[in-house]
Amino acid sequence: MPGPDLILLGDSHTGALHQAAVARGMDARLLYINGNFWHENRMRWHPRMGIGAKYRPRLQRQIRDLAQSLGGTVFPADTPVLASIGYHLGRLVPRLARLGHTPDPLHAETDDRLFLSQAFLDAYILSQRGNLIDLLASAARVAPVVVIAPPMIQTDPVALYVANRITEVLMARGVRVFDPRREPDWAGQPLPEALRAPDQVHGNAAYGEAVLARLFDRGLLPGAA
Repeated sequence: MPGPDLILLGDSHTGALHQAAVARGMDARLLYINGNFWHENRMRWHPRMGIGAKYRPRLQRQIRDLAQSLGGTVFPADTPVLASIGYHLGRLVPRLARLGHTPDPLHAETDDRLFLSQAFLDAYILSQRGNLIDLLASAARVAPVVVIAPPMIQTDPVALYVANRITEVLMARGVRVFDPRREPDWAGQPLPEALRAPDQVHGNAAYGEAVLARLFDRGLLPGAA
């Protein structure tokens, strides 16, 4: 029996991608897990199912059910996977910035912020996202995984810098990443209103379609654009 066209896994940012895939007529399987659980940084690579969350039985069942429907793993070797995990900036950045710290030297100079070195930032990212980064690096070795960074809603310098550094860390580990902050027509500005969901936090279906079209065009998803 043939598998699905696409697997989507991650937090609420999968919604726009899933809507766009369904609108294209794709068989898109979705593993949605609330960002709070990803933020815990406790889910790990599982050599059989792909993701292990044994410490939370309900999550483990959710993962196992999808894995079984896909032949045993949420990362089948021949099925593209789009993953919206590893960032979760709304939970990561405030803890870093609330006392006036920034890893951006220009931001520190112009806004009289307390500067954090890249070494400190890397240590912070790995302490908060290290297990997810390891999971994605392991998954990328066995399946065609692309991580989709969250859209840029606000041009907060700390969030921009942290997101960019997470992208660099993932890419250094051999993970393919689509980061909207690096798209020439989206870089340096908030996501256009026409591409935003009503909650003003996520992208909408039109944004999801724009992302899918670019992935198809670059050969990161098989098939025609």
